[in-house]
Amino acid sequence: MSYSHADQSWAAWLHKSLEAYRVPKRLVGKEGRHGLVPARLKPIFRDREELSSASDLSVGIKNALAESETLIVVCSPAAARSKWVNEEIRYFRSLGRSRIYCVIVDGDPHSADPLQYCFPAALLECEDHRSIEPLAADVRKHADGKSLAKAKLVAGLAGLRLDDLLQRDKQRKRKLQVIAGLAMIGSVFLVISSIQSRVAEKTARLAQEATQASAESMLADFLAQSERLEDIADLQTRKAFGEVLSSYLDQLDPQDLTNESRRQLGVALLHRGVILYEEGQYGQAMGVFRNARKVFQLLVDESQRDEQAMYELSQAEYWIGEVHLEMGRMEEAGISFKAYAEVSQALHEMQPDNAMWTMEAGFAQSNLGNLERSRIPSDPDRVLKHFKSALQYTEIAAAQDPLYERELAESFADVSDAWLDDCNLEQAIVFRRKAVDQAAAHYRLNPVSNKSKQDYAYSLFGVSTVQLKAGQLGSAMESLQRALVLQTELVEEDTGNLKKRWNLLRQSASQAKNLDLSGKLDESWSMSLALESSMREILEQDRDPRIDNVILYAAFLRDFAGRAHRKGEFSMADRLLTESIQRLAGIARQYLDYKKGLYELAMAYFYYWQQNNAKLPDDTAEAWLTVFMDGSNLRGCSEMDIASRQALISEENDKARGLVSRLIEKGYHEPEFKRFCFEHGLCLAKGNTRHPN
Repeated sequence: MSYSHADQSWAAWLHKSLEAYRVPKRLVGKEGRHGLVPARLKPIFRDREELSSASDLSVGIKNALAESETLIVVCSPAAARSKWVNEEIRYFRSLGRSRIYCVIVDGDPHSADPLQYCFPAALLECEDHRSIEPLAADVRKHADGKSLAKAKLVAGLAGLRLDDLLQRDKQRKRKLQVIAGLAMIGSVFLVISSIQSRVAEKTARLAQEATQASAESMLADFLAQSERLEDIADLQTRKAFGEVLSSYLDQLDPQDLTNESRRQLGVALLHRGVILYEEGQYGQAMGVFRNARKVFQLLVDESQRDEQAMYELSQAEYWIGEVHLEMGRMEEAGISFKAYAEVSQALHEMQPDNAMWTMEAGFAQSNLGNLERSRIPSDPDRVLKHFKSALQYTEIAAAQDPLYERELAESFADVSDAWLDDCNLEQAIVFRRKAVDQAAAHYRLNPVSNKSKQDYAYSLFGVSTVQLKAGQLGSAMESLQRALVLQTELVEEDTGNLKKRWNLLRQSASQAKNLDLSGKLDESWSMSLALESSMREILEQDRDPRIDNVILYAAFLRDFAGRAHRKGEFSMADRLLTESIQRLAGIARQYLDYKKGLYELAMAYFYYWQQNNAKLPDDTAEAWLTVFMDGSNLRGCSEMDIASRQALISEENDKARGLVSRLIEKGYHEPEFKRFCFEHGLCLAKGNTRHPN
């Protein structure tokens, strides 16, 4: 290990950490980049001599360098200026060795200030005298941090992939979650028991005072622990922790509590509601969120212009709107989201420099944009306006507090969706790539964070959908595969979380479709058989499935029916397609203005028409098929795609060709769409003669 003695404490920590590290047993003895993976990373030579008065490297140091396979360089401004650090690097390289790993502990590798630059000059020297910048682990808090930097260094020394080592850390984290969760649950039980015993021993007046004081103390402790668990614990651990207090919370009367206790009670209810929401228990979650709203409304009524109380009330409104949206109740969701937006905007205007209030205003605009784009008909200009406004607020909030930089990925993704609603694929891809870059950066900074990993998986899945619409099937499959790896890890770490499991099924269904489109029907078929079983199983477990998940399952059955038809499994194809239409028609009847359900139903009718000699299953089908028929007002890629199929069913071939032509001019080359338009002779005009693979 080469280091400046000014960095002796860092070198000592690194030396001790590396020699104490035990490589996971499952990896020991396997073939790595440097040969067989060792069980331990020692010995590591760290010179403790001070060479400032010497004229040359000591014999001891030269011998240690000659016997070493690897050189670790602790990089800092002091190391960059150190004659001996540079000499050790040069001597090591003179021995024909090239395995050098860098660890940044101070300074900046990109600084133009020589007092801040941290790479020793010898690191950048090549045999042909070119300058190269080395790869480095970075212990600084805003970069890798100590844990990830150490993991990167260990991976390099052992010849392993970083992901192999992070699996070990995840398993360790899982054990700590359970231990921490049980300890927290036990402490809450003790607090409750203590409250009950004290209350029983005192008079009614003293009991009431003790209950208020204890409630406030217990709720404060609960909130602190709950927030701590939110980003690291799985759903089952958080659920067990929340259930300890749930019956107690139900017994508390907000009228009997101090204002601070009321606030804590409301926040505790919100935490409980979020857990129920993530479990898919939307009915129960709604009840808890409404109770929280009552508590916060009481606070707002009694304390005019109390910003914190207004903020908490806005959170309750948001979650109530979110549950309504998940259940397909568009009007009710709109009422809550507008109330949330009004409060958030008022808070931002009261304190425009407050990053939290700025971010809330951005969230509110994003919610309104998502609500608008879910409707039929929707206004693409209004959607884009909401999402651009949300992005502006997010950028301001991120400038006010770097903590909110991680919200930029979702804002970029929303703007991408808005451009898709105008069938502007070029801009849609630009903003989706920005979302991926932003999410990837935050994931690299904190790869064990549930939120960072989920955001990265979402961004990769999102860019794959846009790549597919642009006809970039290979890139779409690659992006989706990376998302699947992350989403699988999230599910394995949190098996009770239905939301994460549905996300994995959604991505897997897309990959099965992509395999089919790439000509791998047998592989897609095998994957689809397994997916059908998994989806039926999770539907049986999901008490209140969100509307999008029911639509996902029905749309998957439709696509699976198409594969069955091409495999010659006609009876199976009929069964799957009939069930798909029944489920989607039921959703359409219940949620008349929900675009996603109507779009998938129209596509299912087209599949039926195509597979049954240009016949529709019933008279009601024609009524549903008129939804997207007015092609002159359509602007979204998917809307024009389905409208072209509906025009073909109605024998309006010229109209179908016109819509297809508009889509191709806009760069829409989604492989399934291209398959459709070639099969029906709709995209052979104007030189469009290349048939999709």
